[in-house]
Amino acid sequence: MTPEGSEEAHRGFLADLHEADLGVVLTYTQARLYAPGDFAVRQGETDRSFFIISRGSFEVRVPTDNGPRPARVLEPGDLFGEVGFFDGLPRSADVVALEDGEALVLTQAAFQRLRLTHPRLALRFVLELGRVLGERFRASDALAGDARR
Repeated sequence: MTPEGSEEAHRGFLADLHEADLGVVLTYTQARLYAPGDFAVRQGETDRSFFIISRGSFEVRVPTDNGPRPARVLEPGDLFGEVGFFDGLPRSADVVALEDGEALVLTQAAFQRLRLTHPRLALRFVLELGRVLGERFRASDALAGDARR
């Protein structure tokens, strides 16, 4: 097991991919630029795009009865939109740029093209998404366990 603050505990999305393979995956993405305060994702939207932060920081804001509450800050190498990418349901939170930033966007259609032309890379992509989701679920479970104590 690796300590939470260590380099290995938080490695960027697709960090283990060979440079040539990463280049192929990136050809299927589109770069979007954001200014401070810009919404990258709005709660309730049904867009199935997936985002990988390449520059800047973004804040995830979850809805509460008293308005949106900051949940966490995302940095380069982090991702968001992965749940909607899989299930197609409306977004559950807002994601807002805290500073000038950039995110690489992979649409569902672009992923399907990647899957058909580079199935091995598409599989690696999905397995990497599973790793990230697993880390988030474990962290969530740990927080829930701490709250019960």
